[in-house]
Amino acid sequence: MRDTIDFGIDLGTTNSAIAVAENDTVAVIKNNDGWDITPSAIWIPKPNQIKVGRPARDRVWSDPKNSAAEFKLEMGLADARKTFAKAGLELTPQQLSAEVLKSLRADAAHHCGTTPDAAVITVPAAFTLNQNKATTDAAMLAGFTAACPLVQEPTAAAFAYGFHDADDRAYWMVFDFGGGTFDAAVVSKHDGELRVLNHAGDSYLGGKLIDWALVERIMAPAAARDLGLRDFRRDNPRWEQNFAMLKGAAEEAKIQLSRLERVEINIDQIDESGDTQTVEQVLTRDELDAIAEPFYARAINLCRSALKDAALGPADIDRLLLVGGVTLAPGLRERLADPRHGLGIELDISLDPTTVVARGAAIFASTLRRPHPVSADAGSDEFVIELAYEPSVTTATPTIAGRVHGPAEDWTAYSVTLSNPEGRPPFDSGRILLNATGAFATEVSIDKDRTSKFTVELIDDKGAPQPVAPNTMSIKHRDVEFGGVRLAHSLGIRLADGKFAPVVRKGATLPATVRGEYETSIALSRADPDGAILIPVLQGERTRGDRNRKVGMLEIRPKDLMIDLPAGSDVEVTFEVDTSSLVTVVADVPLAQIQFEAMINLTDVKTPSPELLNGMLSDAEQRLTSLRRLVSTDRSGAAARQLDRIDEEGAVTTAREQVSAAKVDAGAAATAEERIRNLQADLDEVEEAAQLPALAQELEGLLAEATELVDRLGDAADRQELAEVRRRGKEAIQEQDSAAIRALIERAQTLLIEVERRSPDWPVKLFAVLQTAVPSHGQVSALIREGKRAIANGDMQALEAVNQRLFRLLPKDQRDKIELGGLNKR
Repeated sequence: MRDTIDFGIDLGTTNSAIAVAENDTVAVIKNNDGWDITPSAIWIPKPNQIKVGRPARDRVWSDPKNSAAEFKLEMGLADARKTFAKAGLELTPQQLSAEVLKSLRADAAHHCGTTPDAAVITVPAAFTLNQNKATTDAAMLAGFTAACPLVQEPTAAAFAYGFHDADDRAYWMVFDFGGGTFDAAVVSKHDGELRVLNHAGDSYLGGKLIDWALVERIMAPAAARDLGLRDFRRDNPRWEQNFAMLKGAAEEAKIQLSRLERVEINIDQIDESGDTQTVEQVLTRDELDAIAEPFYARAINLCRSALKDAALGPADIDRLLLVGGVTLAPGLRERLADPRHGLGIELDISLDPTTVVARGAAIFASTLRRPHPVSADAGSDEFVIELAYEPSVTTATPTIAGRVHGPAEDWTAYSVTLSNPEGRPPFDSGRILLNATGAFATEVSIDKDRTSKFTVELIDDKGAPQPVAPNTMSIKHRDVEFGGVRLAHSLGIRLADGKFAPVVRKGATLPATVRGEYETSIALSRADPDGAILIPVLQGERTRGDRNRKVGMLEIRPKDLMIDLPAGSDVEVTFEVDTSSLVTVVADVPLAQIQFEAMINLTDVKTPSPELLNGMLSDAEQRLTSLRRLVSTDRSGAAARQLDRIDEEGAVTTAREQVSAAKVDAGAAATAEERIRNLQADLDEVEEAAQLPALAQELEGLLAEATELVDRLGDAADRQELAEVRRRGKEAIQEQDSAAIRALIERAQTLLIEVERRSPDWPVKLFAVLQTAVPSHGQVSALIREGKRAIANGDMQALEAVNQRLFRLLPKDQRDKIELGGLNKR
């Protein structure tokens, strides 16, 4: 009986693998074909017959109506389905993934003699909450009876290298470029602890995009030209078979070009008459590298971002750990090694990039205890023991605690012994007396770099041994300790002003419980049944709330309240995130003495429609064109550099291709949505950068005005505040930080107003502003005449009264944006 989970699964887009930690080693379990990897493909040629792996992979190309692959990219989409024509069957991405997991589980049963009831399953670090939930659902469908913890793929790869490597102190970067996803992780190994410092990634950046780009830009145009095919597009159902064959040929050619400079491929294609013709094409490594360049560029830019967020640079990293099949490409390796165009970090390919994630997952699994039933039934004659210990430690003298349950009247007359006769040297704890509740704690000695297996014996009040369950346990000594699972995306709420307020920040060690304090932006009256405060729960890193992914909603409605809730009422929002990044969110309203739990709906994320995607893409392209014109006069600034990066990553071209394919490929639709979301967020940054010169000029003008006014009317505190704003303004302009400049503009304006208020003619200046700000109508006209009379008479008290009445007539700013209310920062 295993004490720890031990099995690790890399559930990949293109290929999957399973490994097991046993006998102080980690082994990749081979499948029935003798392969270390199992293609993530399903073929159902007739009812009640499901083929998984190698026999299915080939059919994906030749029989696309009855096969499926790359369904990992559709995980978490509630409406995604694959129809198998001959079997009359329709399966979700979770069900398809479950079939792959069943196959891997069967391989493990054949290898070990028993079927595992749990395994650690890896997911991309960039996976969203609904995608993680879909993965746990797939594990349940596959027959795993215990909870299957999730761990991020680059983290698992870091375990495999970390526990394999002898370096005591090092910084590494994991570069994980797989079939469907890309992840980067910055890892430190210091003083016996392996810690993931930062993640960056893209759930829709993988070898699949390179394959389809080869098809769309080179192979399909050539096939259409050679055979005279009309309307030859991926989204045309007539040519489904052709494009499936082209995709398979592109993937094979890409793999061969890892070893060869050029490949000749023969592709079966159906012509206009319905006959099958063989098309001959030649692809070169240079052509592949040119097509793949934008995808390589995006991956490298994500690495640079991860390093920057971790306050590190390429020079600080000792090695770049290559993971995933795409990293076998010589062109990518050459670019990565280049310090100017790549990262310039020493490449490490000492472990197989196609199985290293599964190995790392198994290592992590060996540190997690399997759940055991420990409580005896009331009146039972059996003794059971509840043990508390860490199954993987870096100390040679760990502590074991426990409590015995069973038919004893006086536990203090009982004792336990822990022994390891195979130890070096053998270990025996001697008799350890139990306390009145049947509990004990003791230190044991374990062997360095080995698994120490202990026998547990219970001795009763007469000195006789009694059977107890469990009666064995094991602890493994390691030189390296895992520093914990990290949150890959920040989680928080959208505020009433539309900004994102992170509560649990990216990089937090899981599990985590974090509370944020806010206040309501509007009042709620029980007499208004339609009133509401809606608080979107978001996942992401963007400052603008709508650029992040909505994962749930907190609702505070009058019908749930016992009292009216005034504006400005305190609201405490608590996030609880477990080690698999599954989240619970609760809002507590102390004044009303009530709590509201967020509806985290992870099962209703839908595939975006082609019409919606076309509209989103059109909006993004128009905005990009406008911004290009805006920054065309200055090609040296931050905005121009950001536009160059968008071009370098081929964001628009990739988005167009994926939008075009969205009609026939739910994975392409999800990819397109993510690409356009990222593009809009990048354009936000371009817009911010483009406005920098004007913002800097506005701040400098306000500072000049404030200097003259403070010299004339200010005091020591005003002069100190002015000096501080000027100092910070200089720094913000040098750093091109537009958000900081905007904040300083507000501070400068506040200072001006505060000092202006002390001026004798302040009411006159305010009156002049209000005259133009308040919409004109009869009452306003009368007030303006009254104000002018007060000025003519020198009656400042009367003028202030007029100003107050005019102020109350100002339109409520942005009323429509806070119609349902929200939260503000406290």
